[in-house]
Amino acid sequence: MDEILPDIDRDLDVIFGEFRDHQVVQSFVQSVRDARFTGTLYIGYPVLTIDDDRIEFDAVLISRDHGVLIFDLYSFDGGVPGIPTQIPPKVVAKQEQLYAALFNKLNSFRELRRGRSLMVDLVTITVHPLVDTFVREDDALLIGLNRLGEIRLLEPADQLNDEQIRHLNAAVQRISNLKPQKKRDNVVRHNSKGAAIKEIEQQIANLDLWQKRGSIEYVNGPQRIRGLAGSGKTVVLALKAAYLHVKRPDWDIVVSFNTRSLYQQFEALITRFVFAQIGEEPDWTKLHVMHAWGGADRKGVYLEAANKIGCQYRDFGTAARLFGYETAFDGACKEVLTALGDRELELYDMILIDEAQDLPPSFFQVVYRMVKEPRRIVWAYDDLQNLGDFYMPSEAELFGYDAQSRPRVSLRNEVDHPQQDIVLPRCYRNPPWTLVTAHGIGFGVKRNPMVQMFPDPKLWLRLGYEIKGGSLAFDHDVIVDRNPKSIPDFFSRLLTPGDSLQTSRHTSAQEQYTWVAKKIKHLIDDEELQHSDFLVVMPNVRTSRSTGASVLAALRAEGLQGHIPGQTSSRDEVFREGSIAITHIHRAKGNEAPAVFVVDAQFCEGENEIKRRRNILFTAITRSRAWTYITGIGENMGEIEREIAEIRAANYQLAFHYPTREEVRQLAVSSDSAQDELPLGNDEFDDIRLALKKARQIPWDKLPPDLRRDLMDVYGQGA
Repeated sequence: MDEILPDIDRDLDVIFGEFRDHQVVQSFVQSVRDARFTGTLYIGYPVLTIDDDRIEFDAVLISRDHGVLIFDLYSFDGGVPGIPTQIPPKVVAKQEQLYAALFNKLNSFRELRRGRSLMVDLVTITVHPLVDTFVREDDALLIGLNRLGEIRLLEPADQLNDEQIRHLNAAVQRISNLKPQKKRDNVVRHNSKGAAIKEIEQQIANLDLWQKRGSIEYVNGPQRIRGLAGSGKTVVLALKAAYLHVKRPDWDIVVSFNTRSLYQQFEALITRFVFAQIGEEPDWTKLHVMHAWGGADRKGVYLEAANKIGCQYRDFGTAARLFGYETAFDGACKEVLTALGDRELELYDMILIDEAQDLPPSFFQVVYRMVKEPRRIVWAYDDLQNLGDFYMPSEAELFGYDAQSRPRVSLRNEVDHPQQDIVLPRCYRNPPWTLVTAHGIGFGVKRNPMVQMFPDPKLWLRLGYEIKGGSLAFDHDVIVDRNPKSIPDFFSRLLTPGDSLQTSRHTSAQEQYTWVAKKIKHLIDDEELQHSDFLVVMPNVRTSRSTGASVLAALRAEGLQGHIPGQTSSRDEVFREGSIAITHIHRAKGNEAPAVFVVDAQFCEGENEIKRRRNILFTAITRSRAWTYITGIGENMGEIEREIAEIRAANYQLAFHYPTREEVRQLAVSSDSAQDELPLGNDEFDDIRLALKKARQIPWDKLPPDLRRDLMDVYGQGA
């Protein structure tokens, strides 16, 4: 797991933003490596302003033994042939402009000031790509690529410490303005839960290695970001959208998602990030925050596509009646694809998609037609937050194949190139024991039979786990645990497993809701939490209206105010001051709270749709930033309690038998790996034969519309 926290005293971490010339950058990076520089090297980043001018940085290095180096890669003009002995005035002016812009940015952070000066000197360097030269004029430097190693090191007493490096990176990455909005003036006791969450919220918001890659690295084409719940995917996408909007203000960029409440979150984050760079509001005529579907009151990606080609728009109710409740959006997008034929829409320069696990492949194929070449599409997802009963398709399955049967999209990572496939392994939202429990319950590793499993065993390591025993391989016993490097240290200082993760089984639904209300009242009155710190999640969407009313009544009986987004308050506003949020799982997605109550958790165990139900429970648990309470009734709740108790007894390590390659196909969470190694077996053909035999016994007009449509898709109109 060294890749989570690179050794900046030995390694060079290169982050590739959007840059001008591939050959120039590759030569420069190789020269920096040859000179044995260490630290973090930003390429094409950041973008700042000075005197109302937009300043794009070619490269910036933050290093313990070199301090801050600003590189100008493109502006040198050597004039007459030969080795230059002077630096041209326009090159000096360029360096002064770069210096002033970054100085002003860093000087706005008190942590980076020492009296009236910065705690570190900024050095500006213009790199000559061809000539072996080293010229110093006052504070300006002109250096040939082969002589970068001659740049003077800082004296030992002046070298940067870990805290200074963190603050510098946070300032350059523009995420220091992610500090908490809540003041929490009600907190007076140092050992209350309110005090604990206040300290958690005040931790420095510094991007880790893979978050830096996800938010800054620019691939001139498709890019995938996979991450745990709470790993910062939404922040990463907002940062990337803001950065590219500032860097390329002429581009039409779309940010899309599945959960409506993310509208406000994305708009707020993007506004803050754009303002942090250039001191201006985003241009919302060029940067579009859109729901994946859209509706009468909001723009949407599907809605835009349907309107553009004159295809009839389907709202959810209509689509559900036509195509089935679970496949409503898939059917609507397939209609657009059919109407499109071979046409390309090419409406946008870039589309970024959050919550990709909840969107069907047909949506991605519509997006592919909407984005101009070179198809700048970025999608982020967490396999286990999939609220449907299906696995996350590979990039080839998502975007389909061309006329020559070649995948339209394929991803690969190469050294010293922008990463096309990024995993975010560090979880900043959930305590480690809560995350391990959520994975254990989501996969059903203590359940017989198991619910699901990654088709590539190594993905456990990439997501921040380590092997504690056995072998992480097909058909082997294994024990995994969170890697210490993937865990922020504040969790163990401020929280304990027994207090922050609890279950409660009840004899009736009403007894359960009363217990929840009394517990919330205690946490507000005695533990200094606030009303807006709570999220009550209902796993069963279809009964959420009646369940929500019962929970709301129980809260009112305790003198507490509550609201149900979409029923008693705006559907786009989940949290409000002075009121407890009660919502179903789909609206809870994309949100988080210090304390989460998962009510009626018994819904997440049973014979039918078990993968979908366990994904729902995983998603509900991982909404919590500190305290999680899982409640329910009946035998199914007893099974969930049993599994959690086994995980707790193992000290929050997961011990299980990894499925065989053949079993993985049925249990697969994602089809990114192993798919080519698992051909369809005879038993699976037998399943198809049995299903067709049953279908032949039912008249065509009696089959559900979505099933008729699927059969026609596979076998043609004459099916």
